[in-house]
Amino acid sequence: MKKTVLVTGGARGLGASIARIFAKNGYDVIINYKESSILAKKLKDELESSFNIDVLLVRADISLENEVKNMFQKVIDFSSKIGVLVNNASIALDNDLISKDAREFRSVLDVNLVGTYLVTKYSLDLFDKGAIINVSSTNGIDTGYIESIDYDASKAGVIALTHDFAKVLAPDIRVNAVAPGWINTDMTRELNPDFRSKEEDKILLKRFADPEEIAKVVYFLASDDASYINDTVIRVDGGKSV
Repeated sequence: MKKTVLVTGGARGLGASIARIFAKNGYDVIINYKESSILAKKLKDELESSFNIDVLLVRADISLENEVKNMFQKVIDFSSKIGVLVNNASIALDNDLISKDAREFRSVLDVNLVGTYLVTKYSLDLFDKGAIINVSSTNGIDTGYIESIDYDASKAGVIALTHDFAKVLAPDIRVNAVAPGWINTDMTRELNPDFRSKEEDKILLKRFADPEEIAKVVYFLASDDASYINDTVIRVDGGKSV
């Protein structure tokens, strides 16, 4: 029986790379997105034509419980079971600490933390056995950028959720997290060149990760090769010093 993976925020960037590696390995793929409908459709066509698998696109704002519930009604129509959930969707609204207001702070927490909780909660009826991988960040461990205080808090919360769900869902569902550092995405390509150079100097490998390098770790955690890895956070940051 073919396995199915659900990837939140799966239409672009790291999420798209995660969707590709699962499709390459024979999974049917459910791609959740919020705004990137054109990219999502393009990715669906790519995956179905390249890997002979089925892809479901589901638009939902994962910070809203009703939309998550509706998303899973569509998921159930597509596949009665899923084997892997990748909680990847997140946002960042970096600016000066004093300039942040409660609305902005909550919006980051609502997507990154509450959204991860809601998607996990409503996915459980579709699992027999399987794996959940949460995409956190080194920001949730090191909290190195004061402009990202809300993002940092949300990603630290994702790590806490990982530990909690791992305890509750064992032994049938393994729950782990990856904590990437800097990744080559559309957002990081727009960084000030001097700032980027300074950040690369902090990394032992002297470069940002390609999305595929993070996706491979996510896939490993979902695979049988990681069958005895549970309740673990894996840093994938090239060896970054704080």
